[in-house]
Amino acid sequence: MRTATEKQLRLTRALLVLGAAVIAACAFLAGSGWSYYLLPIHERPFHPEHSVLRPSGTWGLTFGLVGTLFMILNLGYLVRKRLVSVGWLGSLRSWMGFHLFTGLVGPALIVLHTAFQPSSALGTLAFAAMLIAVATGVVGRYVYAHMPRSIEGRELELGEAKKRLDVYRLGLERLGVRLPTTTLAVAAQSGQTMEVWSAFRALFQAERAARQEFAQFRKDVLANAELRARAPAILPVARALCRERQRIARYLELKFLMSSWRFFHRWLAIVMLLVVLFHVTLALVYGDLWILGGRRS
Repeated sequence: MRTATEKQLRLTRALLVLGAAVIAACAFLAGSGWSYYLLPIHERPFHPEHSVLRPSGTWGLTFGLVGTLFMILNLGYLVRKRLVSVGWLGSLRSWMGFHLFTGLVGPALIVLHTAFQPSSALGTLAFAAMLIAVATGVVGRYVYAHMPRSIEGRELELGEAKKRLDVYRLGLERLGVRLPTTTLAVAAQSGQTMEVWSAFRALFQAERAARQEFAQFRKDVLANAELRARAPAILPVARALCRERQRIARYLELKFLMSSWRFFHRWLAIVMLLVVLFHVTLALVYGDLWILGGRRS
């Protein structure tokens, strides 16, 4: 069970590492041109690197084009999610990794494109929308990570999640750990009256409870001479069981947070893309861009 999960997560981890490496490269490029980026806008035309680093310059425009491409590719996760039955496209978990990768790299390149100072009202609006979308994406990823999911990344219904909890319990019993069959109570709150902050508070409480439960479980296993030798096999399953117990107990809050976040994030992304496309259109029509034969200096 653990090995299969790790195989599904391998691509996601590789993409995150690659994304971190690209962001580190962007940070290096930003550091290289820091003498230009620190200047006020009215002094930048006199800098020797202005024709290269300005938003419409050789590198500045390249950053913008590639960053916009990544932001468009970022929507691939939504397309894949609507085609769940098409197995050869890859698992949802892998596509989420790609979604995170493009969601990190695209904005980093756009920041370099703006030269850290969006100069137009439309560019400022697009930049602000992008930053908000990234921030909400980080929050959404945190909630996403706590939803009960299959190895492929599909959200589990409550009954499916409880069945998987039984799998963990039976796995521990095969390793010599006897656990009582526990009826997991789902939070009695209704998603219609629930508030976002109370749902987040419940999520944090569930994580703390899972850590405390696992800490006590680990202590008991290590204190038992018979179980101590099997601890490397027992503890990973026990950790998964403790987490799953608490997530099932807070299932309604998690579903409420995911549905609220999806609605907000989806419309924010649509607004951001519309503004970006408008910005790109104006730049192509009126921008005198070097890629269209305009001036480079």
